[in-house]
Amino acid sequence: MSKRLIGFAFILLFSAGALAQTRAAESLGMVIDVQGKATLTDAGRASRLEMLSYLKPQDEIQLSQGAAVTLPWYAGSKELRFSGPARLRVQNTGIEVVQGKPAQERAVADEKLAATKTLPPRLGQAAISMRGVPKPMTPEQEMRREKLRPAEGAPVGDWVMYAMALEQMGLTGEARGVWRKLSAQRPDDPKLRQLAGQ
Repeated sequence: MSKRLIGFAFILLFSAGALAQTRAAESLGMVIDVQGKATLTDAGRASRLEMLSYLKPQDEIQLSQGAAVTLPWYAGSKELRFSGPARLRVQNTGIEVVQGKPAQERAVADEKLAATKTLPPRLGQAAISMRGVPKPMTPEQEMRREKLRPAEGAPVGDWVMYAMALEQMGLTGEARGVWRKLSAQRPDDPKLRQLAGQ
């Protein structure tokens, strides 16, 4: 690979990472589970709603019949789950239900929410794969990992938050195993496939 091509790849990687971080900084929540047909409209552009999509003011979500979306809402440390058919509008103060039923809510620990505020770096590294030697886990990491681990049978969103926390702790190999299980449950989601290494 030529030096010019490598340089261009790094510029693309940096740009994608900077854009994701800007979106994360202004976000009010993140999608941690999507089932069925769901659309995100951002600044007039409609696209498929995917896992790990950040939500910012004025975004709109359209859920078809039978679709559902789960997201942590950072203000108030809560998780919201909406079922379709529904049309939702993201506001600074919360998610306005334009059409459909109100959200099911539950409280979420701040530590779990914090894990969703930064995308795994590997999402910006599709063009370049860098592998390092895994470091042994510290006792602190082990305690934190066990504290955050969801119970068997926990909802997909809980496992997404756990996998993101593992990524932030530098436990990429262990996180990849969780992403693989999640990707098997949501095979159509491209971000999960990428994180699973498929």
